[in-house]
Amino acid sequence: MNKVEKLLKENMSDDGTVVNLRDKFLGLRGVMELAKNPELAHVKELVLPGNQCADEGAEALANSPHLGNLEMLNLNHNDIGDEGAVAIANSQKFPKLKSLSMFGNVIGDEGAKAFAESPQSKKYLKLDLYKNQVTTDGNKYLTESEMLKNCEELEV
Repeated sequence: MNKVEKLLKENMSDDGTVVNLRDKFLGLRGVMELAKNPELAHVKELVLPGNQCADEGAEALANSPHLGNLEMLNLNHNDIGDEGAVAIANSQKFPKLKSLSMFGNVIGDEGAKAFAESPQSKKYLKLDLYKNQVTTDGNKYLTESEMLKNCEELEV
């Protein structure tokens, strides 16, 4: 059993629906390995703050075939920029995702615009992009977005 498999086993709820890997320092390779793990198939909440996954890790999650039941994703403090945000915003691998938190990353206006324009954003009840590098333009994209009109909590 490798490090990621061990951490997944130790930090998954008994019913297999919640995984909390906060501050486990998985890094890019660890998050990429995690994204390939079929054990995630029943996970509804994935908590991954402080894992230094960067854009490539976010892209790996966005392309994972195992996250179709995900309802809540927390990617706070992971050095994710616009490329990772665009991948998450446009991913069709999260059909049930309602809550996305990407607080404290390095996402700029391009990432904000991707969320503002993505049809995937229609289902969000919560989107947290606070403490990123979004400027007034990015804030305008988000707050005026038709795709985010159902969002009850928009943090920018």
